[in-house]
Amino acid sequence: MTPKELLYLEDSLGMEQQLQAKCNEYSTLLQDTNLKSMVSNLGKEHQAHFNNLMAQFN
Repeated sequence: MTPKELLYLEDSLGMEQQLQAKCNEYSTLLQDTNLKSMVSNLGKEHQAHFNNLMAQFN
């Protein structure tokens, strides 16, 4: 991998972590069960994206 590609992966990993953390945080604050479920699922999707990106380092 080129240094530029590694920087892109690092940035993407950081963003996925932030998005996952925000989704988890906001899902705890929501009262509406449908919205809570939707935001929680988004957090799980961002965690999956993070895991897929981490697999690129192996």
